[in-house]
Amino acid sequence: MQFLSLIRIFAPIKYPKSQLYYMKRIFVLLMLSVLGVSLYAVTVRVGVLLPLKENTERGNTLVEFYRGVLMAVEQVKQEGTNVEVTAIDCGSSETGLREALHNPLLEHLDVIFGPVDAVQVTSLSEFCREHRIRMVLPFNTPCPQVYSNPWIYQVGVAQELLYPNIASLLTSAVHNANFVFFHSGENDERGKSFSTHLSQVLSLKNIPTTELKAGADEFALDLALNQYRHNIIVPDSRSQGAISKLVSTIRSYVASHPKYNISFLGYPEWVSYTKSMLSDFYRYDTYVYATYYRNPLSSRVSKFEQQYKTNFGTASRLSFPRAEMLGYDLAYYFIAGLALLGIDFEEAQPSLKYETLQHNFKFVRVGENGGFVNQHVQLVHYTKNRTIETIR
Repeated sequence: MQFLSLIRIFAPIKYPKSQLYYMKRIFVLLMLSVLGVSLYAVTVRVGVLLPLKENTERGNTLVEFYRGVLMAVEQVKQEGTNVEVTAIDCGSSETGLREALHNPLLEHLDVIFGPVDAVQVTSLSEFCREHRIRMVLPFNTPCPQVYSNPWIYQVGVAQELLYPNIASLLTSAVHNANFVFFHSGENDERGKSFSTHLSQVLSLKNIPTTELKAGADEFALDLALNQYRHNIIVPDSRSQGAISKLVSTIRSYVASHPKYNISFLGYPEWVSYTKSMLSDFYRYDTYVYATYYRNPLSSRVSKFEQQYKTNFGTASRLSFPRAEMLGYDLAYYFIAGLALLGIDFEEAQPSLKYETLQHNFKFVRVGENGGFVNQHVQLVHYTKNRTIETIR
C-alpha cells in the first residue's frame, strides 16, 4: 500500500521489528486517517463458529456475544473498513464442526471467533494452521494446542498464569504492605489456590505475610495486623459470605484502632456483589483483581447499552462478564487491528491501544512456536473517597 512508504519517511528507525517501530507506525497511520487518507484498501474477513442455535442459557450467552461482534463490525465499517462476516452454527460436537468447515468461504478468512466446546478445538486448530487463519477462543475453553499453534489466541486463561502479574500490580499500587491471609472456613478450592499461590509469590519477593482466622479475637488481630504497614487482607473464598465473615471479624477492631491502614483484596466475582456490598468495599478501601471490568458510570458503556437495545429490541442481560461487550471489544480489537496492521498484526498487536467497554487485552506469545494467551489483569479500586478507579 502507498502509505507504507510514508511510514519510512516519517518514522525511520534502526530496528524495524521493535515495539517502538510499531508504535511509531501506528501513530503515523492514525495521523493519516485523521487527515482523511484512506488506510483500508483490503477487506477483513471474519468468521464466527459457535453453537448459535443452542436453546440453552449458554446459547443465549453466545447469541449476545455474536450481537456484540456485529456491533463492532458496524462501528469499524463506519470508520472506513470493509468487513465481511461468515457466521455458522457449528453445534457442540466434533462432527458439527467438521461439517461447518466444508464451507468454502472459511478458507479465506482472516480471523475466526470460536469454538466454545473443547471437542472442537483440535479440528479447528488444524484447519486454522493449514490456512493461516487466526483462531480466537473467546471463552474459557481448554486449548493445549495454544502451545504449538502460532495462529491461536486464547482470551480466557488459567488464573494461575496471572498470579505474578497480580502481585506486581499490588506491590506497585500499595507500598510497605503486610499481606494478611484470612481463613474463612469455607471450602472454596479456587479461593484457597489463589491464596496459596499469591502467598508463595509474595514470599519470593520478601514481602511479609501473616494469617488470620474468622472470628479471631483482639489478641490474634494484634498479631496479624501491623500498625506501621499497609495491611492487605486476602480471604480464601470468593463468596459473599466470606466478605461478611471478614467484616464481622475486623469491624470493632478497626473502630478502636483508627490509625491502622487496612484494605481488602478480592476476586473478580466481587464485582457482582456491589449492589449489596458497595458501602463495605468503600469503607475498607477494597481492591478487586479482575480480567475484565464494566464501569456502570461510564457514558460510553451507557451509550452502547442503549444502542444494543435499539438494535435488538431487548436490553442486555445482567451477567458477569457481559457477553455482548466481550464480543464487541474482542471483534473491534482484531478487525480494526488487522485493518491497520495487516500481516504485521502478530508482531505489532502489543502496541494497539483501544478504549474498550469491558475487556482489555495483553496477548503474549507462549513458547517458540506457540500462539498467544491474554495475560491482562487489573485492579478495581473502591476508594474511601467513594470513587472507583482501575489500576493496570
